[in-house]
Amino acid sequence: MTPRESTDRDGAASLRGDPGSAPPRLVAGTMTGTSIDGDIDVALVAVHGHGLDMRAPLVHWRSLDLGPVAESLRLLAREERMTAREIAETARRFGERHADALELLLGEANARADLAVLHGQTVYHAPPSTWQLIDPWPVAVRLGCAVRYDLRGASVASGGEGAPITPLADFILFADDAGRKTVLNLGGFANATLLPRRSDGPGTIEGLDLCACNHLLDRVARTRLGRGFDEDGRAAARGTTDHARADEILRALDAIAERASAAASTNPPSSGATRARHRSLGTGDEAAAAVAVTEDLSAEDACATVTDALARAIAQRLEAAGHREGQTVVLAGGGARHRVLRESIARHARSPVETSLEHAGIPVSMREATAMAVLGALADDGVRFSLPAVVGAASRVPESALIGRATRAAATL
Repeated sequence: MTPRESTDRDGAASLRGDPGSAPPRLVAGTMTGTSIDGDIDVALVAVHGHGLDMRAPLVHWRSLDLGPVAESLRLLAREERMTAREIAETARRFGERHADALELLLGEANARADLAVLHGQTVYHAPPSTWQLIDPWPVAVRLGCAVRYDLRGASVASGGEGAPITPLADFILFADDAGRKTVLNLGGFANATLLPRRSDGPGTIEGLDLCACNHLLDRVARTRLGRGFDEDGRAAARGTTDHARADEILRALDAIAERASAAASTNPPSSGATRARHRSLGTGDEAAAAVAVTEDLSAEDACATVTDALARAIAQRLEAAGHREGQTVVLAGGGARHRVLRESIARHARSPVETSLEHAGIPVSMREATAMAVLGALADDGVRFSLPAVVGAASRVPESALIGRATRAAATL
């Protein structure tokens, strides 16, 4: 993909810092999606200040395709048989590909990172077990900076759920004193962060999962349009919603949530932690089966019907969680490019909708990589990012593993 330069006119100034102040910390964050069909997203932020008072404008970003390692990652995610050697080689090659992407990012920005924060590839997540695969050492050695990784694992080890993980970063990036707002990520699954006013502090932040999202939209696009996705929602825009079928899809999503919630209740979190709200999505395949009721509709009508059902499900679950009519919804994730989905969410939630790019200068595909950078900076400052209301964590925990700088890492190796 083509590298992007910040839309912030003060991006260069962000790299230098304010006159008379300490230079900002340059922190790079990375993310790859659960679908393993896209790119490594890398984002560079300039962190001014410390802790919850920090500002972290995005100054440069880019994406790099996963390359041949993608197929090995898919095998792992599907729990196919692999040898220990194959798994180790996959982790190493994935780490090398991250180093490639980060070197390109920093070269384009003419910058040197103080910290890199690696999410890794989620190949398994079912608390209390979780696995974000990556070998971080290629990044530490090649970039010559400290590296943080396995943030979800730290949360789960403390008795939390490990997801959603970005709410405190959303507070840093999107909260202001204009009013409460909701950050809505439209990825394979939809999740949301309900943010207080900035001046009220982070104590009432809530993070929650909602329902399957792009898994459903992309299933219809593949089976009915012969394409990987409905670009910009164009097919849905040409179609007409079948409201009876949309009702059926909505009921199916509710049933999936009820089954998953019942199953989760049989395995309560440890250490006295409280379970994160709405951690009941089911699987992508299970949710996608809900769209089978549209098979006898035209392709365009099927796309329109599934889109409307999704928007209704999202709006209903946001309202149940505390989102109120008129509060701004900030959209991120691939689904934010789907024009019909955007408009339908605005209509059903009765709220103004804007993208993360419009609100904070963060492209919709870069919100998670940017958030990872912010979480790493917070961890460096000793701030817990796994709020109990978000991930169910009750005990103190080192928020991620920290490996040494390259000179020390090289000596260790």
